[in-house]
Amino acid sequence: MSSPLLQRHTKSLLIWLPLILVISSAIFYFVLKGHAHHAEEKYLLLKQQNVWNSFMATSGNLERHITGEYSIEEKNTSSEVVLNIPRDTALFYEMEGKKLPFKVLTKEYQWKNASYLVSTYISSTETAHLIAKVFFSEAIILLVLLITIVLVSRKSSVRLWQPFFSSIDAAEKFDLNRNNELRLPALTGTTEFDRLNESLNKLVENVNRAYHNQKQFVENASHESQTPLAIIRAKLELLINYPNIDEKEALLLGDITNATNRLSEMNKTLLLLAKIENNQFPETERINVNEVVQEISGNCEAYIDDCPRMTSTVVDHITVTANRTLIEILVSNIINNAIVHNNEKKEIRISIEDSKVKIENTGNPLLIDPEALFERFRKNTYQKNTTGLGLALVKQICQLYGYTVKYNYINGWHNVEICFS
Repeated sequence: MSSPLLQRHTKSLLIWLPLILVISSAIFYFVLKGHAHHAEEKYLLLKQQNVWNSFMATSGNLERHITGEYSIEEKNTSSEVVLNIPRDTALFYEMEGKKLPFKVLTKEYQWKNASYLVSTYISSTETAHLIAKVFFSEAIILLVLLITIVLVSRKSSVRLWQPFFSSIDAAEKFDLNRNNELRLPALTGTTEFDRLNESLNKLVENVNRAYHNQKQFVENASHESQTPLAIIRAKLELLINYPNIDEKEALLLGDITNATNRLSEMNKTLLLLAKIENNQFPETERINVNEVVQEISGNCEAYIDDCPRMTSTVVDHITVTANRTLIEILVSNIINNAIVHNNEKKEIRISIEDSKVKIENTGNPLLIDPEALFERFRKNTYQKNTTGLGLALVKQICQLYGYTVKYNYINGWHNVEICFS
């Protein structure tokens, strides 16, 4: 599952930075502990020298034992003490009522033909407390550093990626059908984003040029073919009315006339689509959609032979600002589609509520993908005599005014719904 770029970046920081800081803290702790122990050894050795120098300076009259500081004793044959190596020990303190940990260093000295063992002590508790305080102070600093890095990184990422998000927003709002332009800034302050905007500008320019050329070709081809088609239809009418033609020839002429009528209707629809794409219907007015639906459905029932039975349910009144011709074409195409693609049950239901016009008709299931139903020249194979442009025209008008059109098929009913809000 995809997630926002900033969220992924922050998540990556929150995963790796704490891990790095934990490892760094562990290394720092062991290094700190090693330095502390080294400092203990140096301090014990210096204390040894000071105590022995004081002992010799007082001609041996120095106090021989101070708990937790030092002890001086003559060496005897039974003495088995580790010399010259610091070691851990514990001394009992009456004031504390317990033994406390110490580090002790014992060395042997010679004075006046006698051997002395000098032991100096240093508290391990104080060293441990010092290590803990330094370590926790370092941990707090690293934690503050972690939070600061995450916040600063997130803040700076938002600022640095702003040109990218602006380009994405502009690209999402770009609509080829509305003939609007996409001009992204050439300089954003970031080289990579400058290249991205330059590439997008070139891409959109090429797409617009190709799309314009395609529309121009369709419009020109449809327009120029109208005159030859009109001549063909006129000549066919003359041939049909010509005397001395047999039945077989009349049937052939009838088939040619039907095909010519379909081609003429297709050309008119393509011209209409081209005009809609070029926004050549600027005139708008307030239109009562309920009245348009009622008028067109009434005309269909009155003038179409064997028209399916229509039932209407009106809950709300819908009023839009649009071109009246296009709204009439929109409603007419949907109702005609419901009539043409009906079956032997011959029922149509029209409902108007919640800013939606829903037209349902009985019919056989689709033989094509419903997603392709609103594409040009895509039609159900049950009907051979349609142009396949009616619903494409509906979709184009809806895109022009920002309406939404949906289709589904449930329990033998085709359902086309247009939402005007």
